[in-house]
Amino acid sequence: MSEIRFRNAAHRDFFLENMMKCKVNDCYHRAFFYVMGIAEETRKNINSMFDFKTDCIEPEGMHAGWQTSGTVKVCNLAFNLWNGYAEEGREKYSTPEELFCCEFAPYFMEGIKVRYPEYCRDLPAPKKQTEHTR
Repeated sequence: MSEIRFRNAAHRDFFLENMMKCKVNDCYHRAFFYVMGIAEETRKNINSMFDFKTDCIEPEGMHAGWQTSGTVKVCNLAFNLWNGYAEEGREKYSTPEELFCCEFAPYFMEGIKVRYPEYCRDLPAPKKQTEHTR
């Protein structure tokens, strides 16, 4: 897998700080903190979305007053990558059609690569086809 691409320095710093804070370095934590770090609002409100003491997501934070349509998409993807979470009765908001229709889509793809590195390795360049003569 190639190196992770961050949206900006604040995204990268958030990711590194929270990986150190949680002390668990696995694909679940890496994907969660990568995705949660994409938006400034989710970075600011990480403590309402993740309990560091119990090492668990906080679904109740999905309905906080600071949430926007974009940050809800960030949180839905991060929660889904954490443990497959989709809010009961609102599963349709966790579909690719709902999630990826926003400015964060390129970074969402990076988050998926972080979570599933064994399936998202870089592919070799396709071989150049030669023209066949008849």
